[in-house]
Amino acid sequence: MTSLSHSADQDTFYERDCAIGAGQMARVIDAVERQIEQGMLIAGQRLPSIRAMAGVHRVSRDTVQRAYDRLVASGRIYARRGSGFYVSAPPAAPPPSAPAAVPPDDRVAFQLIYASHPLDCAPGSGVLRHEASAIDELNRVVKSVAAFGMRANGYGELAGYRPLREHLRQKFAIEGIDVPVDSIFTVPGCIAGIGIVVRAFVRPGRPVLIENPSSYMHLNALLSQGASIFYVPRLADGPDMHVLRELCERHRPIMFLLSSLIQNPTGSCISLHKARQLIEIAAEFDMILVDDAAYADLLPPGNGRLSAPLMLLDHLDRVIHVGGTSRILTPDVGIGYIVAGDRYVDMLRRFRSSHLLGNLLLAERVFYRFLDEGLYRRRCERVRANLAQSMVALQQHVTRLRLDVAPAVGGMFLWVDCGEGADTRGLSRQMLNRGFLMAPGRHFCPPGVPSSKMRFNVTTSSGSALQAFAEVLTSASS
Repeated sequence: MTSLSHSADQDTFYERDCAIGAGQMARVIDAVERQIEQGMLIAGQRLPSIRAMAGVHRVSRDTVQRAYDRLVASGRIYARRGSGFYVSAPPAAPPPSAPAAVPPDDRVAFQLIYASHPLDCAPGSGVLRHEASAIDELNRVVKSVAAFGMRANGYGELAGYRPLREHLRQKFAIEGIDVPVDSIFTVPGCIAGIGIVVRAFVRPGRPVLIENPSSYMHLNALLSQGASIFYVPRLADGPDMHVLRELCERHRPIMFLLSSLIQNPTGSCISLHKARQLIEIAAEFDMILVDDAAYADLLPPGNGRLSAPLMLLDHLDRVIHVGGTSRILTPDVGIGYIVAGDRYVDMLRRFRSSHLLGNLLLAERVFYRFLDEGLYRRRCERVRANLAQSMVALQQHVTRLRLDVAPAVGGMFLWVDCGEGADTRGLSRQMLNRGFLMAPGRHFCPPGVPSSKMRFNVTTSSGSALQAFAEVLTSASS
């Protein structure tokens, strides 16, 4: 049996050799760049041959080749086939440009996931902060998967890596949901999965429903397809059923895009009673229910509320379930999946193959390893425990500020009401001036509609950020 210590020693020797090689290559690069800067090598001058340079610096010819390749990539030198390497002419000075435009004060909604702010300075971030040990675990699995080698050609299977889809089927079976493996296919992420569903079934001008508030990704996916969008208020136990029925009778929408579990931004879940009503209305009006379950794995077990994913009650008749792992793993290697019944699966698979032509092999196999070795289940348990602790601490802090908090079943967000008539856009602007990125309610509501709400990420709302927010609130009320 191969010992773990032997494997670790091999890794150590490999990393040490790589470090030595990188240092030798950097020495060659620095020598060439220094001679160019000092005028010892001028534009058009031929560099020493690879053999000669290797002798001068007492390194291998492969090291010099890689150093020259790096210099070519940086534009410092260029290659002539059969002749060698030559010094490039210095780049022309760029014309003077006008000062860069100042970004909008409140930042666009996409900055909440593409933000350059450190997480400690981003209470509005849409990214879940992981502990260092969780990142180390992920890196070990990625390294192990990559060590097996990947195919250099092809795009994988049409519906995705079958062993992973089999494991997903088993995962759903444990949760009491019987799903055929052919009803599951993988996508680059949950957001990409929603995009596929929208493109497959929504045509320009067709009426579509979304919740208010809801993820800004829902709105943008529908706007990009030219849909006619109508809003259903989201209550503590799910959509407002009276408004939903009225909109269905008036507009006959093709689709309702919503979240049954851990809705973003409110953190609420649909009650079983409303879920059954929702499925009945969908059947009555021939409407597709697209359930964004991106945060479903964050739902604490035995949370004391009767709730379930819509596909458990619908048996994949009119529900299309979209899930993902970017929260439990990380966006770097996160993978998404779509689960749909016979009514929709052929169209979705066709759009997957034509609209997302790419290779998911590495991410699929990483997720497969997490499922196969039980790492994903244990990781979910740790993340939920950490979120519950952070949620309580943030709720207590917000309560001391005398702000109302929407009851959240779990997850990573707290939906806070800053008071009637509060200008959360202005508050966010002031916080941005202090270096903190916030998530005002206007990012989650219909365009142009003011909101007194603010979304907080329980894993990135640092003490300094909360202190700054308290000061801004005090200043606004005085």
